[in-house]
Amino acid sequence: MGEILDLAEALWTGRTDTFAAHPFGLPRGIEPLAERTWFYRGFANTIIRETDEGLILIDPAASWDTKIKFDAIRAVTQARLHTAVLTHGHTDHVFGVPEYAAEAKAKGWPLPRIVAHEAMPARFDRYRASAPWNAWINLRQFRGGVGEPLFPENYDYPDLTYAHRTTLRVGGVTAELAHARGETDDHTWVFFPEDGLLCTGDLFIWSVPNAGNPQKVQRFARDWAKALRDMAALKPRILAPGHGVPILGTERVRQALLDTAALLEFLHEATLTLMNQGASLDEIIHKVKPPHELLNKPYLKPVYDEPEFIVRNIYRFYGGWYDGTPSHLKPAPDKELAEEVAALVGGAERLAGRAAELSLSGNHRLACHLAEWALEAAPGNGRIKEQAGKVYIRRAETETSTMAVGIFLAAARALGLNPETRLPGKTVVHVQEERARREKAD
Repeated sequence: MGEILDLAEALWTGRTDTFAAHPFGLPRGIEPLAERTWFYRGFANTIIRETDEGLILIDPAASWDTKIKFDAIRAVTQARLHTAVLTHGHTDHVFGVPEYAAEAKAKGWPLPRIVAHEAMPARFDRYRASAPWNAWINLRQFRGGVGEPLFPENYDYPDLTYAHRTTLRVGGVTAELAHARGETDDHTWVFFPEDGLLCTGDLFIWSVPNAGNPQKVQRFARDWAKALRDMAALKPRILAPGHGVPILGTERVRQALLDTAALLEFLHEATLTLMNQGASLDEIIHKVKPPHELLNKPYLKPVYDEPEFIVRNIYRFYGGWYDGTPSHLKPAPDKELAEEVAALVGGAERLAGRAAELSLSGNHRLACHLAEWALEAAPGNGRIKEQAGKVYIRRAETETSTMAVGIFLAAARALGLNPETRLPGKTVVHVQEERARREKAD
């Protein structure tokens, strides 16, 4: 086995975990997965299936690694690109086809086609309309506020779309495509029945499913769980995920799919039950806790998303934006509330001091509330900014998910602190991996 499949075995057997070897982390590279089939592990993965008429590529490239993946694929096969299947419209999955189109023109080959779900063009239209907003989101999520906000504005729209299911036959190879609302509303999973190869896209990513992302649009936990059970029913022998490493063996693949479905189903049912009892969002997010035996699975650790965020997204699916707390319906401005609280306790500095005490004692949730009131009440106070920034850094050091770590690091950096002096690394993923290695060494 190569380095990627060796890592897959180490993760499954517990010799390492996804905190130290994040699904979006290293190693990168291409390895054979089956006959005429390769797996490129990148930030997001690409699956290559060679046929007698050319290649079927699942998710050709991200916006930033098109040439890297093109060169890697051309090192193992010279077959033309026949069909690119885009599992969903996120920008780490939908680029790279123009490199093959240029090659086809130069060599007189037919141009490759792009296949995706019919909802994908509307997603691309939305991305183009909100590119600056998405750039800010990703800057916080993946870089903790470091650098410049960037997000692509031009996309290669699909040539062929489908609604529910479709079957592609290319060069003697069959690829069955199925739609499922999950991480996105335009998601496709792909099954190659002759090979037993399942390409899940981001419906499986070696983490708590990305069904709750606090900065992104609606996810669909219940539909997602059903799709995972539909996949398991096909008894695939190889699972090639959208992020992370492959899973080999029918029983392992089945277990991973069904455990992930069970986690989503638990969160969905527990949240909806409380909603039906009239519970507020605050009550629900602090009551719904998934079974530990599921979160202890090597592929379900809260390393990217986390259950609390999924609960919020389920609540949003069934309810409106009102969370059940009357003052939140038409709230006072944050600054006005902060100034009133600061006046009651004797000033913003007392709030900031208490926030620091709570943070040092491990009560990070409450500490962040007080730090934010102190900042709103005295935005020009440098000492308060420093205290609040340290509260955010300590919070980031204790969080498990990329989502939370990135947001708290970005908040500290916005106050003028440099979290990298405490949490070294170029991206949030690097921060998480470095912290995990440091903790194991201690």
